[in-house]
Amino acid sequence: MKLIVSLFIAGLLSFGTIANIAAQQNIAYVDADETIKSMNEYRVIRGELELYQKQLLQSLEDEKKAIAKYYTSIIEKVKLGQLTPKEQQEAEAKLQKKQAVLRKKTEEADQKIAAKEKELSKPMYDKFEAAIQRLGKSKGYTYILDKRFLQFADKKRDVTNQLKKELGIKG
Repeated sequence: MKLIVSLFIAGLLSFGTIANIAAQQNIAYVDADETIKSMNEYRVIRGELELYQKQLLQSLEDEKKAIAKYYTSIIEKVKLGQLTPKEQQEAEAKLQKKQAVLRKKTEEADQKIAAKEKELSKPMYDKFEAAIQRLGKSKGYTYILDKRFLQFADKKRDVTNQLKKELGIKG
């Protein structure tokens, strides 16, 4: 019986300590996606990325059209009997090589777009992180979490609008 009472008292003390620690934590959260999409830098980056992507895609599209034109010309020559079997094999090999080059260029374009996005976005994310740091320090928050990682959050702990003010975002 003494052991049960001792364990019960120890449990209460532990629970009290945990509750006390939790009460000392000043935790808030923000909607990072909403905030970032509200930043002027975000719109500028999206515009620059779309332009960059269009330029890369236009180049790929031009190459794709050239391959299609080559393919059509080969098909016509085959229909007209203008190619020997050996020439047909060579043309097919050339077509496959052109397609492989196009696939490689497409992969490279995807990598270039990702690298460009990272390059353009870094200053915006740095600004966002600095604003969170300033807000956390000025308001005495122990933690500021991203809303998307929370399963439950008290709306009173949402400091998204305060963060937007810190970033100079109106509305």
